[in-house]
Amino acid sequence: MADECIRDENAPLTHCQSKQKFNIKAKAKIPRELRSILNPEPKPYKLTEIDPNKLDKKLANETNPIKPMLPDWFDVTDSPLKSKLPKPARVLLNGKDLQPLTVFGADDRQIYNDTSYPWGSICRVATSAGAGSGVIVGPRHVLTASHVVDWTSGGAGTVEVHRAGGFTRATAAITNVWYYTRISGRINWSELDEDYAVLVTDQRIGDLFGWMGTRTYDSGWDDEPYWWNIGYPGARGGGIRPTFQRDKALDEPWYDSGPARSMKTLADLTPGNSGGPMFGFWDEGPFVVAVVSAQDQDNNWCSGGRWLTNLVSHAISQDP
Repeated sequence: MADECIRDENAPLTHCQSKQKFNIKAKAKIPRELRSILNPEPKPYKLTEIDPNKLDKKLANETNPIKPMLPDWFDVTDSPLKSKLPKPARVLLNGKDLQPLTVFGADDRQIYNDTSYPWGSICRVATSAGAGSGVIVGPRHVLTASHVVDWTSGGAGTVEVHRAGGFTRATAAITNVWYYTRISGRINWSELDEDYAVLVTDQRIGDLFGWMGTRTYDSGWDDEPYWWNIGYPGARGGGIRPTFQRDKALDEPWYDSGPARSMKTLADLTPGNSGGPMFGFWDEGPFVVAVVSAQDQDNNWCSGGRWLTNLVSHAISQDP
């Protein structure tokens, strides 16, 4: 690891350096036009225990059923419409399936609940394909993994901004998806480095919560523990509470030289982390360099490269 006291202007800040620079008190109140996006803080619910021995005698002896209410504005049917779950994406390495993401040694992911920037920019992406992670990267733009997107059943989906247990700070519908490759079904190893997509939302959530920058990964940063990850792993926090980890390294394989790049990492990542950002701090703030994708027998894998940065830039310019 590089000496934390020596600053490389092109490299991300070390945790010690970012800790000194990015502890800033809020300078203004949320503008009126953005307040409507923000869900109000919920009041704690009351806990009311009932002693059956103290119930009103009439209620205690009541045996009549409580009637249902059939609304006139919805159809009434005797059975629900059936639906099939889409098949999960398969990622192949030398003809063998890559397994879901994994934990190496002790799991050092920590659950958090903090809406300060940039931690409040984490998103839980929910579609018919399931749920994954994402991060706000523009005024209406959320970066996630391509395989988190539902490509097969109509494409409806929502973005939950900073879900923490039973409460979400804001919810927005996905109106468009920008991508290079639809990751679903069987895919080749060569497509793993393109496992990202940008979701466009119907609300300007980035104007409210802020967004992370995007930067092209440089192989000169290989094996340096600069990187943070945030996301919604099912194995940690039940997929509804965000977690973070820091001081993780990335390593770009020597053979991956195209505009889209894959990177291996020993960061602790499990299903639900998919689509979450690998990011570091620079003087200007946090920048995403890759998104969490898949795992083989020895490493977890992320997707990045110049195409990731280009994709975000294109999506913002075309869907401002």
